[in-house]
Amino acid sequence: MDEQPLLSDGGFHLSNSYKETPVLVSFLKWVLKFVMWVVFLLWVSVIFLFPLEIISKIFSPNFEALTSLPFGIKGNFFLAFAGPILVLTFLSTAYLIISGEAVYNKKKGSKYPTLRLWTLPVLVDGPFGVVSAAEFIGILFFVVFIIWGAYAYTMSNLQLAPIFHANTKYEFR
Repeated sequence: MDEQPLLSDGGFHLSNSYKETPVLVSFLKWVLKFVMWVVFLLWVSVIFLFPLEIISKIFSPNFEALTSLPFGIKGNFFLAFAGPILVLTFLSTAYLIISGEAVYNKKKGSKYPTLRLWTLPVLVDGPFGVVSAAEFIGILFFVVFIIWGAYAYTMSNLQLAPIFHANTKYEFR
C-alpha cells in the first residue's frame, strides 16, 4: 500500500535545486516595481491634493486648453484621474510577463499565532460586518479626505462670496 500524507504540501517542494533568476530579469522586475510605486504615489497625491488651490491652478489651464477635444472637460478629468490606472495596468502586465511562472518557497510558520493588520478584526458587529484593521484605516482615510475636501472647497467658495455680493457675517481679509 502506498502511504501518502494526509495533508498535502500544496505542491511546494523545498529543495536546494531551484533556478536563480538572471540579473537582467531581477533588475527589470525591480525597475517595474519602482515605476509602479512612483506612478501610484503620484496618482494618490494628486487626488488628495487636488482640492488645494495651488494644485487646482496648476491643472485648470491644462484642462481648459483641451476643452476643444471631443471628450470635453469631463473627459479630460476622467483621463487625468483614470490614466494612471491604465499605466499601472500595462506596467503590471509587463511585470507578470517578465516574472514568468515564479516558484515561491513556503515560509516556515511561526510557533505562535500572530495577528496582522489585514486579519485583526476591529469592528465585529457593525454596519459593514467584520472589519479588519487595514480596512478600518482605509475607511478612516476616506472619511478624513471627504471632510478635508469639503473644508477646502468651502473655504475657496467663501472667499468668492464678496464678489457675488452675498450677505455674510464673516469678515474676509
